[in-house]
Amino acid sequence: MMTDKIPAEEREDFYKSKFKYYRKVSAIAAIITGFAEMTYFVSDCMIFGRFATETLIPRLSVIIPLLLIVLFDRKVEDYKMGAALYYLLAHWSMWATIWAIWFLPNKDFAREGFIIMHYAFLCVGLAIPLKLHIPIHAFVMVNIIVSNLFNHYEHMDMMLTLALPIFIAACFMLYVFESSYADQYLVRKQIEKTSITDSLTEVYNRNKLGEIVKPENEQLKIGHAIDVVVLMLDIDNFKNVNDTYGHDAGDKILVFLADKIKSCIRSTDIVIRWGGEEFVVLLVGAEPRVGLNIAEHIRTAVESGDNGVCSVSVSIGVSRYDGGNYHEAVKHADEALYYAKKHGRNMVISYDDINQKA
Repeated sequence: MMTDKIPAEEREDFYKSKFKYYRKVSAIAAIITGFAEMTYFVSDCMIFGRFATETLIPRLSVIIPLLLIVLFDRKVEDYKMGAALYYLLAHWSMWATIWAIWFLPNKDFAREGFIIMHYAFLCVGLAIPLKLHIPIHAFVMVNIIVSNLFNHYEHMDMMLTLALPIFIAACFMLYVFESSYADQYLVRKQIEKTSITDSLTEVYNRNKLGEIVKPENEQLKIGHAIDVVVLMLDIDNFKNVNDTYGHDAGDKILVFLADKIKSCIRSTDIVIRWGGEEFVVLLVGAEPRVGLNIAEHIRTAVESGDNGVCSVSVSIGVSRYDGGNYHEAVKHADEALYYAKKHGRNMVISYDDINQKA
């Protein structure tokens, strides 16, 4: 399956993205199907050789699902709701056709109408996951078989013989479209990841802030958490490391530090390379005491770890973010970091502590 290209944890996001991309096409296809169903009243009149009063209500009945789309399409949030709304109109058109055929003196043209319905389902299915489309589309075949019990089509075997390959071809075309979009989705996700990821350390860069900060008020928007503990880390005497061992060795230590940070925090926390040898860590939903413990864990892990170059240490400033402009919390963490640097390095300092001393 083409979705094998997509990691299991991302498939739901992929289906939502595909639905968003093709949604207008599917909605328009469903609406056109409904209007086309009403225009078939003209062919009914041609078959009767008069105004086909009998089929007027069946053909016009599609106004009901059309109105539902008009009323609720803007409220559709995902492909499941979209499938329910768009396929309802497509199947309703199928049922309206079967209903109208009941009255027709010549049922021979039903074959052409049913073939057209397969193309309608093809277009409606563009925005819907193929795994969901196949059983829903297959129900068209069930409709034909069941309706034959009372409409008694003269060439039922021919209907199924023609319908089956068209159904298979429609599903194959949707397979191609979904596979193509999977490639597009993966490329876009890779570009998005690259744009917010530091190429050396593979933690986030400052572009990540565009995803987690509200532009109108500079507030953090990280899940449902309000309380966030901010850590600002800096490698002590990092310039001496670069001057003594070279920049390649310095890069190795930066990667080592990033790995140590990631090993000490939770999956919900966010690490950002702030610039040079500085890193900012956002501990989401953490209490200040927990934040201090994690910071101390990072400090001791770096001090005791083997980075393959030389012994290094970090100074860490800690502050609380509890709403408002995130710059304020980062500024406080930076002030605590400066205090740690000024008072001996290789230590964890809380802004609240130095603020109380002041």
